[in-house]
Amino acid sequence: ETAGSAEKANTENAQTSVNAEDSWIGWHNDSGFLTALAGDIFVNDETGEILDRAIIDPAAGLYAVDRGGNTVKVSIPEDCMAVQIGECTQIVTGGAVIATPHCVRGGGLAGGGLAGNGVDTDAKPAVRVARISLPCFIDTGPTFRLCLPTGCSPDQAIGSGVGSAKVPPLADRWTDGITFGDFLTNTFEMYYDWAKKT
Repeated sequence: ETAGSAEKANTENAQTSVNAEDSWIGWHNDSGFLTALAGDIFVNDETGEILDRAIIDPAAGLYAVDRGGNTVKVSIPEDCMAVQIGECTQIVTGGAVIATPHCVRGGGLAGGGLAGNGVDTDAKPAVRVARISLPCFIDTGPTFRLCLPTGCSPDQAIGSGVGSAKVPPLADRWTDGITFGDFLTNTFEMYYDWAKKT
């Protein structure tokens, strides 16, 4: 996830496509090792005032693909932190744990207080909603080699994943022994091209 200013920059686009499944942050797997993520904070985009979650569109927030291939909403309680497995951990464990495709859906106020075009539909003052997120990415240096455990095949590591058409295939970005830096380069390039297709 990107936080703060990047999401604020996306707020205007999100408000005009509030129903898009991944309108704030597109579908992706975390490519590193682990990501720790605190619960969402929604704010008034213009004033920075924290908004009560009860008034936020309940469809807004984090979504993931479960092991059955279904898209599910993820709600992290305010006093908790979630940990997301990244693709590097999937690789070095031979698929014992797997990365999960996820995205962030934008939204306005619950009940449609702010229409997608910014027009107030309920005669309340229009509020542009922004999301604050605090991810902590746990990665390694760029020269670290992403190798499978002894006795594990690439098919075991890759085949154990969720396998969603929402993200570029891991097999197209990783080969056994590639450095973390090269893997990230491959990943960024492929995601850029992937986004242009959708």
